[in-house]
Amino acid sequence: MSLRPALMAAVVLLAACGGDGAKGSVDPAGLVTVIDSTADTVSASTAGDVPVAAVRTLVQEMAIAPGLDDTTLFTDVRELKVDGQGRMWVYDPGPKQILLFGSTGSLLKRIGRSGAGPGEFASDGGMAVLGDSGLAIWDSQNARITFIDSSGSYTHSWPTPGGFNTFAGLITDRTGALFMKRPVTPPREGEILGRMGLVRLKDGGAFADSSAAPDLIVPRESYVASSKGNTSSTSSNYAPQYYWAWHPQGYFLAADGGKYEIIVARNNAKPLVIRRSPGPVPVAEEERDIEKAGITHNMRNVEPGWSWRGPALPSNKAPMMGLSVARDGRIWVKVAVASEEIPEAERSTPDDSLAPVTKHRTPSVYEVFEPTGRFLGRVAFPPRARFAEAEGDLVWAIVRDADDVPAVVRFKVGPGFK
Repeated sequence: MSLRPALMAAVVLLAACGGDGAKGSVDPAGLVTVIDSTADTVSASTAGDVPVAAVRTLVQEMAIAPGLDDTTLFTDVRELKVDGQGRMWVYDPGPKQILLFGSTGSLLKRIGRSGAGPGEFASDGGMAVLGDSGLAIWDSQNARITFIDSSGSYTHSWPTPGGFNTFAGLITDRTGALFMKRPVTPPREGEILGRMGLVRLKDGGAFADSSAAPDLIVPRESYVASSKGNTSSTSSNYAPQYYWAWHPQGYFLAADGGKYEIIVARNNAKPLVIRRSPGPVPVAEEERDIEKAGITHNMRNVEPGWSWRGPALPSNKAPMMGLSVARDGRIWVKVAVASEEIPEAERSTPDDSLAPVTKHRTPSVYEVFEPTGRFLGRVAFPPRARFAEAEGDLVWAIVRDADDVPAVVRFKVGPGFK
């Protein structure tokens, strides 16, 4: 029996209770999103779990997949960017080279090599597609940003301050402004670095103004070991985390992963808060035992004889595990799902024989929202796939096989979003 009439009735009832500014919509999985704009902050709330039968999948359209001993393509993929023509820019950290592929997967050009000269690279702190005009790459070890035109040719570089490096640390927006991820506030008590944010770059590479995402205090229990002046701390993989992202329209998103609550600090509009209320995702007992053994082992590397102290490991996973914004402005949230057992042939053997073997992994599953907060659905990724870019129903990902060889893959969401 279809539940759609009952769900539509729920939307009408909720909208009536929320006042003139409350509007409801139902996604194809039957989940209700209620958007209430009557207050100073717009609220978009979606409750419930997506039925297994309604989870979308990814259908492979194109793959660039070198063989295990193939040295004619990339040796590894640190970062993948896609431009407006659907071309793929891949940074290979082995030869320190960028490979430019056409939208069909054909290799168009190898760009640069290892070194410090013009058009050479020593590191990849982040790449940014510059509209139709090419690519910029932050080479933190050479303390510069290098610019490459749309044909893949070196044009010029900007000097930048050194001494700091991060991953995917060069950001742009639809105006063409360039930003670097850096600490933008003094460190608080117990912090080594201040809060991460964005520093806008002037033409030529000098720093302009800086900004940071909304500051959400996300409680995160830590386990600490100390010995001879050295201190190390870690947390559970399933504990809540703070996430932030930059929207191509030029504003921040920030999220409390424990609450599944995303603040969207829109320009020239009321702030938006996206809330989801999925069911709990338990952590299996064996999985918790392995994580506890791993934390204990790491702490004893710093403090021999360290015994368990601190909070109990979480019994449920934090509902959010990541936050990304696609090229079209849609919001992709990596969500917690039940772990799967890693096949024995794919398990990594630790270098340290005393360290436990990881036997479980969390499948990559994302929930997708319109920039308005409307829930679009849930998408399951193939095993060992890492989200890189998305636009409309297209998704680009880095997918590793059982031998850890990477492939660049373009997928299509099926069925597509509406």
